[in-house]
Amino acid sequence: MAETANDLVLKCTAMARTGADFPTVWDAVLKGHALVGGLPIQSFDEELPQLEIQLINGQRLVYNSASNEYFVLGAPCRRPF
Repeated sequence: MAETANDLVLKCTAMARTGADFPTVWDAVLKGHALVGGLPIQSFDEELPQLEIQLINGQRLVYNSASNEYFVLGAPCRRPF
Protein backbone atom coordinates (compact mmCIF):
# COMPACT_ATOMS: atom_id res chain seq x y z
CA MET A 1 0.00 0.00 0.00
CA ALA A 2 1.35 3.41 -0.99
CA GLU A 3 2.21 5.93 1.70
CA THR A 4 0.08 9.05 1.98
CA ALA A 5 1.11 12.60 2.82
CA ASN A 6 -0.18 12.00 6.34
CA ASP A 7 2.11 8.96 6.64
CA LEU A 8 5.04 11.19 5.69
CA VAL A 9 4.04 13.74 8.33
CA LEU A 10 3.96 11.01 10.96
CA LYS A 11 7.43 9.76 10.00
CA CYS A 12 8.90 13.27 9.92
CA THR A 13 7.28 14.20 13.23
CA ALA A 14 8.56 11.03 14.90
CA MET A 15 12.11 11.88 13.82
CA ALA A 16 11.75 15.52 14.93
CA ARG A 17 10.61 14.35 18.38
CA THR A 18 13.82 12.38 18.75
CA GLY A 19 15.85 15.53 17.99
CA ALA A 20 16.38 15.24 14.23
CA ASP A 21 16.75 18.54 12.40
CA PHE A 22 15.24 19.23 8.96
CA PRO A 23 18.34 18.25 6.93
CA THR A 24 18.41 14.88 8.68
CA VAL A 25 14.69 14.28 8.04
CA TRP A 26 15.12 15.39 4.42
CA ASP A 27 17.94 12.92 3.82
CA ALA A 28 16.36 10.02 5.73
CA VAL A 29 12.68 10.28 4.75
CA LEU A 30 11.82 12.88 2.13
CA LYS A 31 14.64 13.02 -0.41
CA GLY A 32 13.84 10.54 -3.13
CA HIS A 33 10.42 9.56 -1.70
CA ALA A 34 7.85 8.72 -4.39
CA LEU A 35 5.42 11.43 -3.19
CA VAL A 36 7.98 14.24 -3.10
CA GLY A 37 7.85 16.34 -6.24
CA GLY A 38 10.64 18.84 -5.66
CA LEU A 39 13.11 20.52 -3.39
CA PRO A 40 12.14 22.46 -0.25
CA ILE A 41 11.19 26.08 -0.88
CA GLN A 42 11.28 28.70 1.86
CA SER A 43 8.01 30.56 2.44
CA PHE A 44 6.60 32.67 5.25
CA ASP A 45 3.54 32.22 7.42
CA GLU A 46 2.73 35.41 9.33
CA GLU A 47 6.37 36.47 8.85
CA LEU A 48 7.70 33.19 10.29
CA PRO A 49 9.88 31.15 7.94
CA GLN A 50 8.84 27.66 6.92
CA LEU A 51 9.83 25.15 4.28
CA GLU A 52 7.33 23.79 1.75
CA ILE A 53 7.81 20.64 -0.27
CA GLN A 54 5.50 20.09 -3.23
CA LEU A 55 4.03 16.60 -3.38
CA ILE A 56 3.00 14.91 -6.62
CA ASN A 57 -0.64 14.67 -5.50
CA GLY A 58 -1.00 18.47 -5.30
CA GLN A 59 -0.51 18.70 -1.56
CA ARG A 60 2.39 20.43 0.18
CA LEU A 61 4.35 19.10 3.12
CA VAL A 62 5.29 22.03 5.37
CA TYR A 63 8.01 22.23 8.00
CA ASN A 64 7.66 25.04 10.54
CA SER A 65 11.14 25.69 11.90
CA ALA A 66 9.93 27.78 14.84
CA SER A 67 7.84 24.92 16.26
CA ASN A 68 9.79 22.04 14.67
CA GLU A 69 6.48 20.66 13.33
CA TYR A 70 5.41 19.08 10.05
CA PHE A 71 1.95 19.27 8.48
CA VAL A 72 0.16 18.93 5.14
CA LEU A 73 -1.56 21.72 3.21
CA GLY A 74 -4.01 21.35 0.36
CA ALA A 75 -6.30 18.55 -0.56
CA PRO A 76 -5.35 15.92 -3.11
CA CYS A 77 -7.04 16.38 -6.45
CA ARG A 78 -9.98 14.04 -6.98
CA ARG A 79 -11.84 13.45 -10.17
CA PRO A 80 -15.57 12.83 -10.12
CA PHE A 81 -16.71 9.51 -11.51
